[in-house]
Amino acid sequence: MSSGDLATIIGLGGTLIGIIVAIVAQYRATADKIQKGDDALHDRINRVRDEYVRRIDLDGHLARLDTSVKELREETREGTRETNRRLDQVLAALAPASRRSTS
Repeated sequence: MSSGDLATIIGLGGTLIGIIVAIVAQYRATADKIQKGDDALHDRINRVRDEYVRRIDLDGHLARLDTSVKELREETREGTRETNRRLDQVLAALAPASRRSTS
């Protein structure tokens, strides 16, 4: 084996090692990108899970709010009826007095 053959074998070996190192480096870079994407996706999923309410839990609160609104509406109607009744009494009391002053 001559020194030229030995140089060729060393050159081919170095080239082969360089190609293998490049493939491994590319694989690791791609794996890191995938891992970062997975981490970001899991963070988003966890944030949605933590910040949002399950529908079954929300339904109970909405039913209670609906009942409270109905009660408030009825109380408002009753207050309006009472106010109208009192205004009618005041107007009834004032009507004869105003008729007496104009006569």
